[in-house]
Amino acid sequence: MPSGLTLMLSHALGCDLRMWDALAAHLRAQGHRVLRYDQRGHGRSAAPPGPYTMAQLADDAAALIERLGVGPVVWVGLSMGGMVGQELALRHPSAVRALVLANTTSGYPPEAQAGWAQRIEGIRQGGLEAVVDGALQRWFHEGFRAEHPGTVALWRERVLACDPAGYIACCEAISQIDTTRRLPAIDVPALVIAGALDAGTPPAMATRIAQAVAGARLVVLPEASHLSVLEQPAAFAAALDAWLAGLPRV
Repeated sequence: MPSGLTLMLSHALGCDLRMWDALAAHLRAQGHRVLRYDQRGHGRSAAPPGPYTMAQLADDAAALIERLGVGPVVWVGLSMGGMVGQELALRHPSAVRALVLANTTSGYPPEAQAGWAQRIEGIRQGGLEAVVDGALQRWFHEGFRAEHPGTVALWRERVLACDPAGYIACCEAISQIDTTRRLPAIDVPALVIAGALDAGTPPAMATRIAQAVAGARLVVLPEASHLSVLEQPAAFAAALDAWLAGLPRV
């Protein structure tokens, strides 16, 4: 087997590095080196005063890669993590060897930006309790929620464990993402993964990214909503494995 790759996994809003537990174990079993981290305001990371920008979140990632001395990495980001990955590849191209952008977008239309503003205000008025159940409905489709109530309950707890101010600051960064016109400047191999049932970042958003990045591969996972790596772990891993197998080892 060729020597493994170094992958850095970046989680979604409201999650933490444990979102990647199963995939990280799978990738390590394939001989790859896997790194994970908690974004600002999530897990064990601090929540500096906001608002944040996607550029700041990308700079956080670049600083971590440099500090660990592991670059360039294969970046695997889902949702917010995919947004960070786009900005990272644009701002710090030497840090990125290849990109996996899952369940993410390069920009929101005005009506969606208004929705983010409403979500932020909801948290300010009622805490994360005010938005967590809506998030879970977007993350997991109805069938999954019925079949895996324990998983849904676990991630509900993890959302509520986030720092509310840090969560809001990340929402502000997400709402303003705007990389669409800059995507053609990304010059690394890219895999774009979408969930067929994802209402938050639907396949059309993934298609826009894949069409803008030269040579990108698009995979749409059936029976997957927003957290596709949790809903369809085997299909997600298979798509990633097949793509990684085609990356040159250096």
